[in-house]
Amino acid sequence: MRSALYAGELLHTRRDRFARRTFRYPMYVAAIDLAELPQLARDLRLFSHNRLNAFALHDRDYRDAQPGGLLAAHHARLAAHGLAPAPRTTLVTQLRVANYVFNPVSFFLDHDDRGELVQAVAEVNNNYGGNHPYVLGPAQRVAANLPTYRVAKEFFVSPFLHGPATYDFAFATPAQSDRLAITMHVKDPAGEPIFHAHLTGERRALSDRTLAWAALRYPFMTAQVIGLIYWEALKLRRLGVPFRRPGPDHGPGPAIEPTDPAAAPARNHDMPLASKRTSPS
Repeated sequence: MRSALYAGELLHTRRDRFARRTFRYPMYVAAIDLAELPQLARDLRLFSHNRLNAFALHDRDYRDAQPGGLLAAHHARLAAHGLAPAPRTTLVTQLRVANYVFNPVSFFLDHDDRGELVQAVAEVNNNYGGNHPYVLGPAQRVAANLPTYRVAKEFFVSPFLHGPATYDFAFATPAQSDRLAITMHVKDPAGEPIFHAHLTGERRALSDRTLAWAALRYPFMTAQVIGLIYWEALKLRRLGVPFRRPGPDHGPGPAIEPTDPAAAPARNHDMPLASKRTSPS
């Protein structure tokens, strides 16, 4: 069985003109080999595919779901961008827990026969019902040693992170590795880093025993994620970081300058690292 859980932590760091904050919190993610979905649903008692269970993966939680399943939808999306299917596709995501899930980002990772990453899709969701896939192929690759891909920001992610930016996604994810590491750097138009997210985890075989452990170690994981997002949003509002809702197209929106009337006075604070904290930006 190639599918697994990765237990570790997520680190968020924000350094811009409005706020300076750093948080980390423990979490786990599932790494589902999409070819194994039928077997997983058949063999595991605590996991189901498109059905209610303690843990589940539902196709409708991902963009462009179709009757042929997530793998067929992924291949169709790759074909639309001129990319060929890879021998293996792994979905790194949060599972539904007690029939609830919110995934700020899920990754479809394509590996070749040697286990090397050849392309990926970062499917991003915001808290307003928007969704956008960033297709990361050879045209977007900017580093060869550690697979790194660069794209322009095209989608509204956070009401506290405004204006144009570029995203760098770096993946240390050889197939069936004992360790997962995914990093995202957000840079402003001048190339200055303004936000950093780093996900790491250690591999655990995907089994009923591991799922039971996850339920005890991280109870209601997905509900905790959305709850902490809103908790940190409240803190950013109290710091005076400008707040802006998305437009109907969920476009990234213009920048807000400190002299902009929409920008309330802000205070910069370096916060200590703390467990179980997340940032909505």
